[in-house]
Amino acid sequence: MNPHQTMDSFSTQWWGCIAAVSIAITLLLIIPFYTNWGKSKSYPKLIGLIIAINLITENVYAYEMGNWHITENLPLHLCGLSGLMGIFLMFRYSTTIAQVFYYWALIGGVYSLLTPEFDLGADGYFFYSYFINHASMILVAFYIILHCEFVPTKKSWINAFYITQFVALCIGIFNWLFGSNYMYLSSPPIAHNPLIIGEWPWYILVFEVLALAHFYLLYNLFFFAKTVKANTLR
Repeated sequence: MNPHQTMDSFSTQWWGCIAAVSIAITLLLIIPFYTNWGKSKSYPKLIGLIIAINLITENVYAYEMGNWHITENLPLHLCGLSGLMGIFLMFRYSTTIAQVFYYWALIGGVYSLLTPEFDLGADGYFFYSYFINHASMILVAFYIILHCEFVPTKKSWINAFYITQFVALCIGIFNWLFGSNYMYLSSPPIAHNPLIIGEWPWYILVFEVLALAHFYLLYNLFFFAKTVKANTLR
């Protein structure tokens, strides 16, 4: 078992990591506005390829270190599933997948960067892959908004919540069969996050309420930001 490790939010190291990923995300998002290459179909595919290479490298690294295990290294956390969806979207944009990815990626990506928990440990490449994985989720979410004309549908937030329940059920069965803790359904995260409340199963109920609230908030924030932008450009 890989020891889970955390990073103190707002520490010097944390600020350095957040600054680095923020600069990288911003640069990759604005390239299509200023270069012809960034406007080409190969640009999002390159982003998807980088994300995929990082995922493969992480697994190869774990295997070479003798730390790869079915209970820890499969992309079955919500962020891992979002990462796979992000790769797919960069190679072939799908409105259907984007309607779920938007919510999963922004919530999972933002909170994972705010309160890091290295579920594979923070040694060697695991440290870098953690930030690449979670920063890429935010990158792809904003990319599809800025460059793919993504707009959440009216019921997308509640549909995303229903889909999350089905996925959680499937992952919960997997956890029961293999003794894993994907999606943190078997035991709570150790990250220093004030939203992690109570022991099993109560923290899961809190997650459910918070997920629904966050989905609804993200849906409304999208159109609020769009209205503010439209008024600013007048």
